[in-house]
Amino acid sequence: MELLLAVLISAMLSGWGVSHWRHHQQALRLEQATQQLLVFLQRLQADANWRNRTALLWFKPHGRWCLGSGAEPADCQQPARWLFTPPSDDIQLLDFTRKELGFYGVRNSAQGGHIRLGNRAGQLQVVLSAQGRLRICSMGAALRGIRAC
Repeated sequence: MELLLAVLISAMLSGWGVSHWRHHQQALRLEQATQQLLVFLQRLQADANWRNRTALLWFKPHGRWCLGSGAEPADCQQPARWLFTPPSDDIQLLDFTRKELGFYGVRNSAQGGHIRLGNRAGQLQVVLSAQGRLRICSMGAALRGIRAC
């Protein structure tokens, strides 16, 4: 009887642990994808400033989504310099500013907006201000140390 009780408690704790481990992994993938998107946008901003050019973003939100700048490819599978695709299939493009979004080389300014990514762990948003500042915030509760918007 004691052995059965010990096995039952072990099974319950294992089930709980696996569930939380999956949530933790999903939160990590979401954070990493959002950080990679932020770095992509920072590189694009620096290039627009250095070359004194306008770098506007386009979005392909359906299926395996992507976003980029410059010539828009037929699909998201073709490699390109200014193309961002999510590193994991569970990362979804939930929302983005529908108006023109991008960077202007003159005075290192930008057209403000947001890009929201999410998965089962939550939602993170990259916010671009008109002054060209980029930041990440969490929709709802804080996620992995990222503050709420």
